Amino acid sequence: MKKIRLAIIGLGRLGRKCAEAIAADQTAELAGVVRRPESATEPWLKAPLVTHVSELDKVDVALICVPVDAVMGVAQDLLRSRIPVVECARLHGESFLGHKAEIHRDALRHKVSAIVGAGCDPGVLSLFRSQFALLAPRGHTETSLHTGSSLHHTLAAAGIKGAKQALATERLSRTDTPQRYVYVELEPSADAAEVENALVNDSLFRDEETLVFPVPSIAALEETNRGVVLERHAAAGEASHASFLLEARYDEAGLAARMMLAAARTLPSLQAGAYSLLDLPPGALWGEQRPAVEKEWM
Repeated sequence: MKKIRLAIIGLGRLGRKCAEAIAADQTAELAGVVRRPESATEPWLKAPLVTHVSELDKVDVALICVPVDAVMGVAQDLLRSRIPVVECARLHGESFLGHKAEIHRDALRHKVSAIVGAGCDPGVLSLFRSQFALLAPRGHTETSLHTGSSLHHTLAAAGIKGAKQALATERLSRTDTPQRYVYVELEPSADAAEVENALVNDSLFRDEETLVFPVPSIAALEETNRGVVLERHAAAGEASHASFLLEARYDEAGLAARMMLAAARTLPSLQAGAYSLLDLPPGALWGEQRPAVEKEWM
C-alpha cells in the first residue's frame, strides 16, 4: 500500500508529536518539516528541515502546527500551492464557522481539500459531544476541562512547608498497585529532601506509595497533563432520563496529533472544499485501523 506523504508546518510541541505519530504509523511517512530559519537543528528528526514547503519533494498533505493567529495565513499559502491541509486551530462558535468558511472559499478556488478543527477541542471532544447529542437529542452538555490530577491531594501537597506549587496524580505500577506521583515546585530556599519527607509522612499520603519529583515549573507540567469531564443530560420530562458521562486524562498535543493524522488519511477521498470532522463520511477516520478497532468491541 502506498504511504501518504505528510509535511509538518511548525515544530513546536504539537509538531513534534505529529512527527512521533507519523514515525509510528505504517501508512504514513514524513516528507519534511517547515520551520523558522533561526530554529535549532533537530538531529533526532529523520526528515528534511526547510523554511518553505516548496523545498520538499512530493507532499500529499500538510499538517499545520502553528499558533492559532498564524493558521489562516499558512493555510492560504499551502492551498495556493495546491497542497491539502489539516489544521487544529482552537476556535469555537461563530469564530470557528467564519474560519471554516474562509478556508472553504480558498480550497474551492484552488481545487483542493482541507480539514479544519481536527485537534483535541475542537476535534476529538467534538466527536464525543455529537455522539452524546445523538443519544440524548433533547438536553444539554456540560464540559469541564481540568488538569489530569487529584485535586484533594494536590491542594494538600501544595500546603506542605517549602512547596510553592504542587500537582498530584495517581498511576498504576508495573505490578498494578496504585502509586501516587507528586510533582513539587519548591520555594527558592526550600530543601527538597525535607519537603519530600514531610509529604510522604503526611497522613493523607500514607495509604499509598508516594513518589515525589521536584520540578522547575508546575505550570509547564500542567500543559502536558490535561483532563476533561463531559456530561450530557436529557431534558427534564424525557421518559428515559438518560445521562452520559465521559471522564478522560490525556496528553493534549499527543491526542491532537493522532487526530490530525487520522484526518489526513481521509483527504485523498474528499472533493475540494473545507470540512470539519462532523462533515466526514461515517467510518472515514478509521482507515486501515477499522478491523482492529472492531475486534475491541465485538
